[in-house]
Amino acid sequence: MFRHSRGAILRSLAISLALVLAVLVVPAKPAATSTTPLPASHLASATTASAGYLLAGADGSVYGFGAQTYGSTYTDGLTGLGGAHPLAAPIVGMAATPNGGGYWMVGKDGGVFNFGDAANYGSTYTYGITGLGGAHPLNAPIVGMAATPNGGGYWMVAADGGVFDFGNAHFYGSTYTYGITGLSGAHPLNAPIVGIVPTPNGGGYWLIAADGGVFDFGDAGFYGSTYTYGITGLSGAHPLNAPIVGMAATPNGQGYWMVAADGGVFDFGNAGFYGSTYSDGITGLSGAHPLNKPIVGMTVAPGGGGYWLVAADGGVFNFGSAPFLNSLGSRQIPAPIVAMVMVPEEHGYDVSNYNCQDLPNSPQGLMFVETNGYPFSFDYTPPNGVGCGTASNGISQGLMAALEIAGNATQPFLFLGDSPNASNTNPAVTDLVPSGCVSVPSDIGLAATGTALPGWNTATCQYDEPNASGDFATAPVTTLGCQLYVAAGHSCDAPGPNFNFGWQQAIFGYDTATVNANAADLPNIVHNTWWLDTETSGSWTSNPHANYDAILGAIAALESLGAANVGVYSTNYQWSQITEGGMLPSGTSLWIPDPGASPASVCQGVAGSSWSAFGGGVIRYVQYGTTSQFGSPIDEDASC
Repeated sequence: MFRHSRGAILRSLAISLALVLAVLVVPAKPAATSTTPLPASHLASATTASAGYLLAGADGSVYGFGAQTYGSTYTDGLTGLGGAHPLAAPIVGMAATPNGGGYWMVGKDGGVFNFGDAANYGSTYTYGITGLGGAHPLNAPIVGMAATPNGGGYWMVAADGGVFDFGNAHFYGSTYTYGITGLSGAHPLNAPIVGIVPTPNGGGYWLIAADGGVFDFGDAGFYGSTYTYGITGLSGAHPLNAPIVGMAATPNGQGYWMVAADGGVFDFGNAGFYGSTYSDGITGLSGAHPLNKPIVGMTVAPGGGGYWLVAADGGVFNFGSAPFLNSLGSRQIPAPIVAMVMVPEEHGYDVSNYNCQDLPNSPQGLMFVETNGYPFSFDYTPPNGVGCGTASNGISQGLMAALEIAGNATQPFLFLGDSPNASNTNPAVTDLVPSGCVSVPSDIGLAATGTALPGWNTATCQYDEPNASGDFATAPVTTLGCQLYVAAGHSCDAPGPNFNFGWQQAIFGYDTATVNANAADLPNIVHNTWWLDTETSGSWTSNPHANYDAILGAIAALESLGAANVGVYSTNYQWSQITEGGMLPSGTSLWIPDPGASPASVCQGVAGSSWSAFGGGVIRYVQYGTTSQFGSPIDEDASC
């Protein structure tokens, strides 16, 4: 239930508190650059990640690393901070559901956007507070949000310390409750609030201010603030080097960390200090080796043995047991990053032409589904019209059957490996190059609707690069797949037949899946994670360099169309056979089939070299066995 009340706990930063004995944790040594992974000594392991992380941009963009994305504000027609349908206010915070199957974002005006399995429980507008303007505006902008432990609700906090609760989130107080009158009045805050962090059981929360002041409510314990250890906020005799921008709690709630804009980390209670940007040579916001952009947030690794920091440019810094799973690096982004959340281990299923009978009625977590190949070839009708090849609306495609069940939790994958030739077509696969050149390939079941597939060129019977000119003249070289292709001495502006073929094959799988799904009014998965199933059973050429170029073309195509992540399903052995060990974009998510041992052995890299990480990627998922609990064999999967 929502309460538009605000209150305060007087853990006042500026007031002289009764200081408790403790040790001051000051940012000391320096760190790496925000665009370069930390040294191997800082990584728990490339294969021991038990969680991934998501980054949110001020324009509502979402970026996943070792984690599934389920959409962004763009997905729902809001064109970021500009365009035809812009956001009313920038995004300022993000929270994930407990199982990692969805997330919320909150705007500065209190607007809430929900994706995946995250339900919308309301916003400030819901209760008559008209954002930052209107008849009943907020007293101060929203600066952050946090979800309840079971995902049945969330809190928002405003810069003046006002707290708003929704769903099963309880109101335990605000700065106003205890006499601190927001950002003005008789007893104002010394510095604005910048975030809210719940206790593990949801029975309370902390608010953190820019000067390092901590305010505790409900069952949240007070373990200190920057003032406690002699740092006098943003001014005074011993001020902070930079304002506090984020906070995170330990798993049992008996301690917490704060992070400052310069990458300094402060630990309290049972929170361990694992380093800061200073620890590894980055001298804050100035000095010999300054940060490229200020730090904007932090999140904690499972178990509390480490943490990640994120900068406004999407640079990620990992400490302790938190693994580096890639960052935005030097990529150009439309708006600065404003938030970061950890996504926990996930479990689920996958279906393909190798094991496709009946889908589970209520799958938990993940759902991987093939989008091309029998029985996903759009001309396949299962016996008696049942099975995973047919959705309830009668359209014959496994992806849509999965979408009806798993919705935005679906992760599509494309089976690769049909040999290209000099004409950039594939005579071996009738789905890719239909026998008749028509506006819509006759075997996808949409000819009657007159819906054309994006990129289909009736003059050449091929799929063109989907841009305004209909050719590769302006092909984006900013995609990671294109960057690797260029680094290998090629050009994305005039790609060779192998890169072209991989591009076309990915476009086909993407187009047919999304066009059919949209026609059936099913969830939009354009911005989800997409996978490339890369196995020796595909009809690869005998030239590993040609095969590698085709794979890079497929990656570039999916990235150019808006896929949030492009991962690879294969084994180290098969990848070596197909590409001779070609490198993938740094930190690419890998999905590995288990040879029969436990998933943990693959995640930990002890299942043998054939099942280890390849191409510079990071093992994110393991396909570890089959179950027949749904009446027929279906693969099971788990995240590392």
